[in-house]
Amino acid sequence: MKQQETPKKAGDRGRWYFQVLGIETDGSPTTLQEVARTRDASRTTELVTGMWDETAELPPANGDVDPLADWTPTELSSKASSKRNVRWPVVVFALAIGIAAGFALWWLPQASEQRATAHADLIADSLSDLYGDLGGLQDALAIATEPTSAVPDLGTVGLGLGSVADSAARLLDVANESAPNPLPLSPEDRFRDLDAFRIGLEPMAAEAIALRSEVAEIAEYRLALGSVMAIDALPLTADSSIVAEQTAALSKVLIESVAALDSMPTSGPFAEHRNLVDSEVTAFAQWQDDYLTALRDDDPAKAGELVEQLELTRSGLSAELVVTLATLRTDIDGRILDLAERLARSIAAVPR
Repeated sequence: MKQQETPKKAGDRGRWYFQVLGIETDGSPTTLQEVARTRDASRTTELVTGMWDETAELPPANGDVDPLADWTPTELSSKASSKRNVRWPVVVFALAIGIAAGFALWWLPQASEQRATAHADLIADSLSDLYGDLGGLQDALAIATEPTSAVPDLGTVGLGLGSVADSAARLLDVANESAPNPLPLSPEDRFRDLDAFRIGLEPMAAEAIALRSEVAEIAEYRLALGSVMAIDALPLTADSSIVAEQTAALSKVLIESVAALDSMPTSGPFAEHRNLVDSEVTAFAQWQDDYLTALRDDDPAKAGELVEQLELTRSGLSAELVVTLATLRTDIDGRILDLAERLARSIAAVPR
C-alpha cells in the first residue's frame, strides 16, 4: 500500500530552499538541459561552496545529535537555592560549639580537681604550721613556769607565743572558710568531703589559742609579781638627805606595786595567790613608815630587821607560787601533747 503523499500547495515548488542557497527562481520547473546551458564549472563550485556554508548554519537532523548534549539545569529561585546550598557559617559555628563542649568536658573536671587539691593543700599546710609551732609553745611554757626564771627571761616568752598565735589564727580562718564549689560537669565528692573535714579544724585552732593565752597569762602574772615591792639595796643608816631620797623611792615602789596588783587576774589559777599579794601590798604601806622611822631614829638594828622582813615576804610570795606553777606546767604540757597528736592525725586524714 502506497503512502499517501501530501498534496503541495499552489506555488509551493521549493523556492524557500533555493532562497537559502541564494538562487533566484520563479518556482517553475527547470530542465537539466537549461541548467547545464546556463552554468559553467566555476559557477557550480561557487554554488556548492555556498550551499555548504549555508547548510552549516542549519540545525542537524534529530537523529544525528544527542538530545542531552546541550542540556543545562533550570536555575532555581533564590529561595529554593538557599535551601539546597550548604550554610558554611552555621557549619563552622556548630563545629566550634562541638569543640568547645568537648574541651569543657575534658578541662572542667581537671580544673575542678586542681581546685579541690589546692584547698586540701591549704588545709594540710595550716595544720602543719600549727603543729610545727607547738614546740615553741612548749619552750615558752617551760620559761614561764620555771621558778628561777628572771624577769628578762619572762620577757622573751611573748616571742615564742607570737608564731603560735599566727598559725592558730590561720587555721581558724581555714576552718571558717567553706570549700570552693566544684565547676560544672565535675564530681562533687571531694568538695563535700573537704567541707565536712574543715568542721573539725576549729576546735584544734581554738585549743591552740587557749593554750597560748594561758601560757601568756602565766608569764604576765610573774612579770607583774616581779614589780611588787621591787626594791634595790636598802641602807640601814642614813642622813636627812638620804632619808628624803628613800621616802620618794619607797612611795614610787608602793604605787608600782598597787598597779601590778591591779593587773593581776582576780580569777583563775592565780586568784588565791593574788589575794596573798594583795595582803602583802597593803602591809607594805605600814612597813614603809616603820623603815623610814628607823632611819630617822638612826636605829640600824630596827632598820635591818625590817629589811630582812621585806625580803622574806617577797621570797615567800615566790615560794607560794611554785606549786601553782608546777600544776599549770603539767596540765598545759599534757594538753599541748594531746593537740599535737590530733593535728598529726588530721594532717594524715586530709581528703586527697
